[in-house]
Amino acid sequence: METLASDHIVRKWWEGRLPASKEVIWPNKPTEENLLELRASMARSVEHRDLLVKSVSAQYRRAGMSVPERVAVLGRDDTRTVTTGHQLCLATGPAFTYYKVLSAVVLAQQLEARWGTPVVPVFWLASEDHDFEEIQSLWDGHGWQDWSPSQTGGAVGRMSTEGLESMLSAWSEKVGLAEERKNAVLDACSGTLANAMRGWMHGAFGQEQIVVVDGDDAALKSAFAESMLSELSEQVVSQEVSKVNAVLHTAGHSPQVHVRPVNLFYLTAGSRTRIEHKDSKWLAGDRMWPNTEAVLEELKGQPERFSPNALLRPVYQSFILPDVAVVGGLAEVAYWLQLSSVFPAMGVVQPALVPRDGVRVLPRKLSALAREFGMDEAQFGERLEVWEARHVSESDPPDTRDWRSAVSSASAETSAVFEDLDPSLLSSVASTEAKMTKLLDKLDEQARRAIRRKSQVSLDRLARLHAGLFPDGRAQERVVNWHVLATKWAAGSPQNGALEAVLDAHFQQGHDVSNWSPLLHTLVTDSD
Repeated sequence: METLASDHIVRKWWEGRLPASKEVIWPNKPTEENLLELRASMARSVEHRDLLVKSVSAQYRRAGMSVPERVAVLGRDDTRTVTTGHQLCLATGPAFTYYKVLSAVVLAQQLEARWGTPVVPVFWLASEDHDFEEIQSLWDGHGWQDWSPSQTGGAVGRMSTEGLESMLSAWSEKVGLAEERKNAVLDACSGTLANAMRGWMHGAFGQEQIVVVDGDDAALKSAFAESMLSELSEQVVSQEVSKVNAVLHTAGHSPQVHVRPVNLFYLTAGSRTRIEHKDSKWLAGDRMWPNTEAVLEELKGQPERFSPNALLRPVYQSFILPDVAVVGGLAEVAYWLQLSSVFPAMGVVQPALVPRDGVRVLPRKLSALAREFGMDEAQFGERLEVWEARHVSESDPPDTRDWRSAVSSASAETSAVFEDLDPSLLSSVASTEAKMTKLLDKLDEQARRAIRRKSQVSLDRLARLHAGLFPDGRAQERVVNWHVLATKWAAGSPQNGALEAVLDAHFQQGHDVSNWSPLLHTLVTDSD
């Protein structure tokens, strides 16, 4: 948290510096006291829990998977959940998705151990998202490989995985994925993309460690129908988020997500279209309802056709699940803050917000380069230009400081002589000194370029290390797939243990129930 700018909205919330109002009370941080209070607030009716267990069990069966034992545990009155979620990125996508889920898993494990009652980590599928371009690519170490299915559009979770297996097979070969990881990725490519993501998540975390829930479910939406009805008839989200946005604007912050008059989409087989109210009619693409009664009637009869947007989805999630905490990245936490008055307005308790941990992984080759250049963790986040400048300056370039000192001293003496002779000549003396200084500057630059030429091999190796930490110019965790990092780790450093186990130990040791401030973990392999 300390690495964020002091005026970052998440840091200000975390440190209690965001201004509040009578109508806006910010969500809880994950302190032990707050989590205990939320635990007591998350009671659910027997009928609600029965619906959750039946619906999630049916989702697994439809996906052709066995139902994890932890699904049945969701039916217990004393069970609570720690939830995270993400878009349906191919093969789980960039590594930060794994870190986000692991943050939820470790917090759930620690709470369960502390409370002595079940706390289930849940992965919520963002299956209704329609931004296919954001999920269709995987980094192969040199560029992005795209999946280009014949049909796109609508909720991505409903898309067929036709053609995906061949694309992922080619990608797996190019990145050198370990055989067991390649098989886990490819074996999940059947049915819909939502089914595939369910398989990828269990491939990464095992069958019993997490429960995967798909919100694109007719039964679950039926339970949430009353809230969607109030959004259509009263525009609750718009009213409440506008109150929060006003407070944020006063504090100098722009909202993370734009709120709309109606925060619902309409789902069809190939589209997900924003619902709008115009001239007493309701519109969603080509779909038109003549009046409010008509659209409300369809929502009551077929709620699965209606889809919460980014600002209503968290409320839906926490209505369905007994969440004591939700885990997300900084951008997610920022837009959850916008919902501070939406939750109470809809009669739902807002869970504690937990910013996820981040990770840098240095497999054997990158670790060796870091040791070669004497780099420490504090330097890993710096720009390549900073590394290069430091390396050049440490290469003992020719020193012109004595020369500059002599010029300055001689200039002072010369000025005194010329001033006695003719004060008008002082400007010429100063001009001459400036020219000599520029010539020395030029000489220094020529020396630096000469050092760079002689040090090109070292600079290339520095660039290779930086590219490992910032592939495609972005943080490693936002580009490189988790399975690729784990494969490289295992291949270069088998004595260090599987990356999953190493990372789990780091997360467990870095936190306890009383301290869930987000951490940036750096994993460096041991030297041989």
